[in-house]
Amino acid sequence: MTAAISPTRTPATQWRELIARYWLPVGYLVLLTGLFWLDNSSIYKKLFYWLFAAPALFAVCLSPRLILNIGREPIIQAFLALSAWLLLSLLWSPADDPQGLVKRPLYVLLLFVGCAVIACNSRERLGLALCVSAWIAVAFALVNAAHFAWTAQPGERLVGFGALRNPLLSSHVFGFFTAYWMAMFVAHTTGINWRSVIACVALLAVLLATGSRTPLAALVACGIWLAALAGKRGLLAVLALLFACAAVLLMSPEMLLERGMSYRPQLWEAAFNTAMNHPLVGHGFHAEFQFNVVPGWPLSDPHNVELAVLLELGAVGLGLWGLMYACAFWKAIEYRRDEEYLAASTMLVYGLVAGMSEGSSYLSRPNESWFLIWLPLSFMAALSIRRRLFPI
Repeated sequence: MTAAISPTRTPATQWRELIARYWLPVGYLVLLTGLFWLDNSSIYKKLFYWLFAAPALFAVCLSPRLILNIGREPIIQAFLALSAWLLLSLLWSPADDPQGLVKRPLYVLLLFVGCAVIACNSRERLGLALCVSAWIAVAFALVNAAHFAWTAQPGERLVGFGALRNPLLSSHVFGFFTAYWMAMFVAHTTGINWRSVIACVALLAVLLATGSRTPLAALVACGIWLAALAGKRGLLAVLALLFACAAVLLMSPEMLLERGMSYRPQLWEAAFNTAMNHPLVGHGFHAEFQFNVVPGWPLSDPHNVELAVLLELGAVGLGLWGLMYACAFWKAIEYRRDEEYLAASTMLVYGLVAGMSEGSSYLSRPNESWFLIWLPLSFMAALSIRRRLFPI
């Protein structure tokens, strides 16, 4: 009897497996948690380049066929179309350094590629890296909350340790992980998942300490989304969140009410009127604006991601942006019974709603805004690619 001969593993295959199983998951872990423990955002960006972007590019060079599989994903196709239009808009953009802006879509594309490489070569490691990161976020939330409770002065807002820069941006990151744990609570169908409850409480305490109301509204939207997909357990999550917000409102109403609407309606109206000057093609990527809605304090940020896209890329760009999200939510609804899809879609809802009242840096180097936009989208795209290649 002749023994079966196993196929020879080439050096390229060995390198690809090494990258997919070890190098990229470590880079993904650093990307998700680095803002908590690194000294500044510059180091955070450099670690992304070397621990995630570079190995992702190396992996597709070792396996060109992977490019075709990634390119078939509708979310990524929509992103590529958006990127092409964005790069074209540099022709009429007044941006000072258009050559430097060309690299921005590449960073995000390599995020999509890296997540897909992990998901397709090691089925569990993408979700495992996210889960480990979520526990690290809980640990840092507890430390930050304890330190803030001990040292905070009256009226002070929590920023956090590491490379976190201000309360609002800190809330983007902590809210991202709160949405993840809300999904994990709902996905656990037998009894109460106390680990998720403890994690949500710790993260929610930090979110309240930041004094930002944006993540609270976004988390309520997450609860409504979970209730729509998962029924009673999702409804329980949103009721618990509303109860927590009501308790804060009763004990410390100034935390949520003292800043009013922060001129948001006036700012959005001014931004929309400016966008209507070039409604179809926009003013061009990275164009600068000035909105005089606060006396003596001109603002350049529309505080709404979709308005920022409309301002810079016009109705064409906003349509492509909406198409990208439509593809993602279609997958979310189709595979709503899958725990990882449920987590991905909940984080997607969080980022989408949070971005409606904060942020305009929709295509930047790695920073806090990625937790609202590109990290949820890339996770969803990777799950979709994996399911297409390895249907269950």
